[in-house]
Amino acid sequence: MMNYRLGLFLSLISVARCLRLSPPPIHRGLSVSVSSSGRIVPLHATKDDDGAASSSFSLYQTIPSNKPWTFGILTSGFPPQQLLVPVVKFVTFHVWRLMMNELVTHDGQGRFVRESFQAGNNPSPLDLSPANDGGPRYKLYLGNPCPWCHRVKAAVALLGIEDDIPITMLIDDAEKASKGGWILPNPSPRDISFGIADELIRGDLAGVYTYCYRDMLKEGERYRGRCTAPLLVDLKSGKIVTNESNEIMILLNDYARRKREQSVEAAVTGIDLRPVGMEEELDMATKRWFDLLWNGSYRCGFATSQIAYDEAAKDVLKGLAEMNEHLASKPYLIGDSISEVDLKNFAWVTRHDYAYSVIFKSPGGRIAQYPHIASYVKRMVTEHPALLDTTDLADACGSYYRQLFMLNFGRIVPYIPSIREWVAGL
Repeated sequence: MMNYRLGLFLSLISVARCLRLSPPPIHRGLSVSVSSSGRIVPLHATKDDDGAASSSFSLYQTIPSNKPWTFGILTSGFPPQQLLVPVVKFVTFHVWRLMMNELVTHDGQGRFVRESFQAGNNPSPLDLSPANDGGPRYKLYLGNPCPWCHRVKAAVALLGIEDDIPITMLIDDAEKASKGGWILPNPSPRDISFGIADELIRGDLAGVYTYCYRDMLKEGERYRGRCTAPLLVDLKSGKIVTNESNEIMILLNDYARRKREQSVEAAVTGIDLRPVGMEEELDMATKRWFDLLWNGSYRCGFATSQIAYDEAAKDVLKGLAEMNEHLASKPYLIGDSISEVDLKNFAWVTRHDYAYSVIFKSPGGRIAQYPHIASYVKRMVTEHPALLDTTDLADACGSYYRQLFMLNFGRIVPYIPSIREWVAGL
């Protein structure tokens, strides 16, 4: 209680100062150098009419007349800095931690806890038959910034099933969304022509969830759970198949495999992202890299204590070293060809340099510092160039700075290259 009273007292003092503000004194600096004779002269000095040295310009800038207005507290000395600084630190830290706890779940030590918001249980294999009207049977909802969505989009692209299971690319705009952060773009002519329910093609993702749970909700009631992407919806029943990215990738690969077996003329590539007999090995690899890297970076970014961050950072450094060593003798993470694990890793590695290592403080430096990981990324996009079109890197990484404002109060977005520029620089 004492801390809050002190904060209120300082606020009242600041308001009172508004009535008697004066601009802080201006200290103008002069850039100088030492001449051969030992004389101090201004940089870029010129001779005036009397032969004396005069400065043509200064390295310092003139204070603009339209500079932002301030209280001038730090220059006035009141309240004392020894009192002001700890109070401001205390208030800003607790406001920040409150916002972080609202955003994600933490344990008592400030460690980020990734909860499951899974919708749909034990989904059946996807039906190969189209809907009765000849339209698509399923629809995917994906967001470009999300790595869990990116891995699904990459799977769709490599399996060649874009026409079978159309994708709605969501827009991240928390200010327009009724809940969560995803809104739907304007419906495509194709969606309208197939008579898809309005709630599934207009509005926001929260509306899609509400529609899919309509049988379980009272009239007028909205879905109360987290509205996450990726999301796979059965358009025939208007129900959610699943919103878990690993399950979606398994279902998509199974769909492509069965379609390939059904007709040799089917427009489906021969890639198998989850070969039969390798399921356990793939799942173990997913768990390992998820713990160390894919979720490790998020644990760094969402940590609210030093001990929580240090633990996560240690895992990320360990994961980078182990992955680089593993790829020194192997072309891919599992086996000799691309698999679902590589697509999951591709979604993480493309975001590491310009999102995770900066805004999340994920350690380890740039991917280019790990030659075997860098070569692995180049190999993937060379053998599977469709991967380069599965994400807009500037938008994906930029979203972290725009939307996670509690980690970037100034809302400044750094320079972010295109994915092709990034790969070329590895």
